[in-house]
Amino acid sequence: MNARLIGVAVLSLAALGAGFGQTPGGPQQGHFYNLDTERQVEGVIQEVMFEPLYENRAPFLVVVLEENKTGVIYRVEVSPAWFFNYDIHKGEPAKVTGSFYSKDASSCLIARKLQAGGETFLLRDSRGFPNWRGGPMKVKGGRRGRGI
Repeated sequence: MNARLIGVAVLSLAALGAGFGQTPGGPQQGHFYNLDTERQVEGVIQEVMFEPLYENRAPFLVVVLEENKTGVIYRVEVSPAWFFNYDIHKGEPAKVTGSFYSKDASSCLIARKLQAGGETFLLRDSRGFPNWRGGPMKVKGGRRGRGI
């Protein structure tokens, strides 16, 4: 009897886990900030977009960055559009510190820190947790996204 209950529990957890972290139009399982994959990329912004990465959430600012040294193209997830209060433009130099992951065979970064236009924007804390936690009402005043 106990073996049967354990078997049912394992199958139930496996079925539940199969869809965990996957939302239509959203990130796949494992799409979280990982300090072990953190790297710094310096390059030129090739494109600036707003994408609905998370279902029922504000669109995300996404930047396409071409690395200076290698010419590798990175897709950089910056922050929710409401959080980032600085205009960045195609052709502008930028430096990103972020967590690397691969999406559809392309190089992607989840940004923790972005330097552009002489400004430094701290998007996540040193552990990778977003500085926009709590939403627009909890983020303090005019320093949204601004750092050092």
